Amino acid sequence: MIEERPRLKIIRLSGIAALGVVMIGLGGCKHRHSLPGQSEADYDSASPPPPPMAVVVPASMGRSFLRKAGQGSIAYDHSISLTVPTGKVGDHLAHLRDYCLATAGCELASASEDTDDSDRGATRRYARLSARLPHDKVEAFLAVAAAPLAGEVASKVVTRQFRTNERDLHNDIVDVDRRLAQMTAYRDRLEALETQSAGKTDDLIKVAKELSEAQSALEGAAKEKKDLSRQVDTEEVNVTYESAVETLGPLRRSWKESGALFSETIADVWAFLIQAVVWAPLVILGMLVVRRAIRRGWFSRG
Repeated sequence: MIEERPRLKIIRLSGIAALGVVMIGLGGCKHRHSLPGQSEADYDSASPPPPPMAVVVPASMGRSFLRKAGQGSIAYDHSISLTVPTGKVGDHLAHLRDYCLATAGCELASASEDTDDSDRGATRRYARLSARLPHDKVEAFLAVAAAPLAGEVASKVVTRQFRTNERDLHNDIVDVDRRLAQMTAYRDRLEALETQSAGKTDDLIKVAKELSEAQSALEGAAKEKKDLSRQVDTEEVNVTYESAVETLGPLRRSWKESGALFSETIADVWAFLIQAVVWAPLVILGMLVVRRAIRRGWFSRG
């Protein structure tokens, strides 16, 4: 009975060692499933995000800046961000784009629509539109951008943010006017010199080269002047539509996430089986060595 105690102790140690190897294999599996991009803390504290706070755009907003528009050298640009129902993002973008194309003086710069699937398995849709309009068309354009579509509930369209920036381009305009005057005078002198050098081939070549460079610089300055005038005479408007976040109860949220959780569980099981295949031969070999040692009495006191 006394001689069997060391043998039982060795068997227990072997069982503990085998259990430790299995736990190492299980270490590669997540002890809690989470959706891609969601940490454990996020899972524990997951709750529907608060509804967006409406940003009220004053009705007199347009008149406040229109009094200044067109005066001096101030350039204006506006940004408005709105939340709309998920299935209406593309409709709002198309409606505003068509309105711009049908409005005299409205220049459509860009229009795009994106989809983002990385937000805890939920699909978020975004639409962006950038346009440039005359001063007297901006207020109506912003009103159309923030208005609900036909048959849409007005409370579903929420203005999240509205921002207006002003930039004084006076120094830039003065600088480009000065360069235009200098380059024009230089070009005129070169043209007069070209007339005087009509009989001298070498001088004519040099003057023609300088005249070409002066003309290129003059055209570049004229283009810059035109762009500055365009910024002062019109205003840039950037509109962003974002799909509203769907508020789900715990049961509906769990049901919606069940597919992703099932796939995650299958992945964990597969990872454990792969690790078990790698470690199983080593565990079996270790147990056989221990068993043979016990039978031969390697651990006996005698």
